[in-house]
Amino acid sequence: PPLWEAAARSARSKMVDRAAQLGRDWEAEIAAARAERDWDAAVRDARDETVRLPEYYTMPFHAYEDGNLSVEAALEVELAALAVHSPVFDPDGKELSPDGDERLRSSYHEAAAAMLPAGAADGALDVVDVGCSVGLSTAALARAFPNAATIVGVDLSPHFLAVARHRLESGAEADALEGKDVRFVHAAAEDMACLGDASVDVVSACLVFHELPQHAARAILKEAHRVLRPGGHFAMMDMDPQAPAFRRIANNAFAYTAFKSTEPWLEEYATIDL
Repeated sequence: PPLWEAAARSARSKMVDRAAQLGRDWEAEIAAARAERDWDAAVRDARDETVRLPEYYTMPFHAYEDGNLSVEAALEVELAALAVHSPVFDPDGKELSPDGDERLRSSYHEAAAAMLPAGAADGALDVVDVGCSVGLSTAALARAFPNAATIVGVDLSPHFLAVARHRLESGAEADALEGKDVRFVHAAAEDMACLGDASVDVVSACLVFHELPQHAARAILKEAHRVLRPGGHFAMMDMDPQAPAFRRIANNAFAYTAFKSTEPWLEEYATIDL
């Protein structure tokens, strides 16, 4: 629809402009990333042909017609996160900070580690990052649990996983992931057949649930319960529909239309009762 297309273009343009204000050349950086390897081959390597994509995942997301299922979307995740989260620590949402995304992820993962019994986060834990995308949250999770025995990132997009694996192999997150047992697995978070019953200590979902219809959100929580050991911990971080910043957008018809054009399940997330 024309309104959706206009809103999506506006949302994307805003991200590119913000990145420029932060000193990043979006087009040049993406062109360089695209030239780094054969991405089609990397996506094939990351894809598990037995995985069936649920219908809710095959629609447009984040102003991309193919949603999370394109190389373009995957290569742009890091810059998009930098731009979108640059103002989150300013109460008025106006001042941009280049470390907004890093601070957001690290503060959440540190809080998740702090909810464990004293000293437990420093143990040889098995941790899972559901909806891991290109691995930004996986690296933050590894920093919060520095002695983790295993770290598994799970995502439905083989394109995202191809970038996550590339970042791991290229040492982009060497301070967090080097020398650790890290795997990126193509799977739905609501059906993690790669993990046995009661096999992990921590399941984390960073900025995942606002991208889910309610039935999928409930299924993921059920699956997290299955894979967690007795006494294990589930943690999630996502937007607060009651927060002033969210309400400001919700009360602006065009801004909210633009927002929903990039987040098709936003209203289901905002009204879910768990």
